[in-house]
Amino acid sequence: MNTALALAAGLGTMLGIGIVIGVRAVVGPAPMDLSAALGHLATRTTASAPAAGWRAWRARLSTYATNRANRARNPWLGIPTHDLDLLERSPTDYVTMRLRWAASSLAVATLLAVSLTVVGVPAGVLVGLVAAGGLVGAVVPVWQLRDQAAAAREDARRALAVYLDLVAQQRTAGHAPGPALREAAAVGDHRLLTRLHRTLTHAEHSGHSPWEALRILGTTIRLPELVAVADLAATAADGAAIYTSLTTHATSLRTAAISTDKAEANTHTERLTLPVTTLMLGILLLILYPAVTRLLG
Repeated sequence: MNTALALAAGLGTMLGIGIVIGVRAVVGPAPMDLSAALGHLATRTTASAPAAGWRAWRARLSTYATNRANRARNPWLGIPTHDLDLLERSPTDYVTMRLRWAASSLAVATLLAVSLTVVGVPAGVLVGLVAAGGLVGAVVPVWQLRDQAAAAREDARRALAVYLDLVAQQRTAGHAPGPALREAAAVGDHRLLTRLHRTLTHAEHSGHSPWEALRILGTTIRLPELVAVADLAATAADGAAIYTSLTTHATSLRTAAISTDKAEANTHTERLTLPVTTLMLGILLLILYPAVTRLLG
């Protein structure tokens, strides 16, 4: 009886921690109190007290892990700067998230191993289970970041097609290439357009060419379509008429987006083949069961 109670308690604890981690990952952080944040910004403070105790130790650990990850050459251990720059996240937050995932999964695996010791599982298997739990927890944030970056790039390509049409309209209205790029980015509130407007405004104030700023941004976030836009803007600066080139490039981006949507829809349809077949087989067995039992009886 004691063995069963210990095993049930361990499994219940592991299930509870897993549910909490899953809900925390899906729901995200708590909403910010806007009034409190504005009050904090409006309040003048002389100096912030240095972190002490657990916070200081956590800050030192995060800084050390970030520095080590910056020097790592392995893509699974290093910091994906291009993806983080695209999502506008800092390397420290990324490393901290990996440490939290690793610690949480390691704790869950340890609790499971402690519960399995009552059953008599060998120690080697338990150690492997704990190590696998920590490894999975450290790898999950990498997969999440790659998926988020891929989705963000696809969304940026769709927004870039709209941006090209806006730039073409600005050029038709007689604006110069630089102001046309900046004014077109100021029209929408999309994440990419907001960043383009911020980048172009900074380039104008710094005395740099807007197409060079776009080229650097496209290289940084690994968006080749933005680099192509910078090349088109550079040719417009030399006096070339690029209205047709802009609209053609926007059309090609939309065609690529439609092809991507069709491929994704086909993939989802193929995934539904097995569940639908299994469901139809179950319904068929349910319908035929009374007749078969009557014939056999």
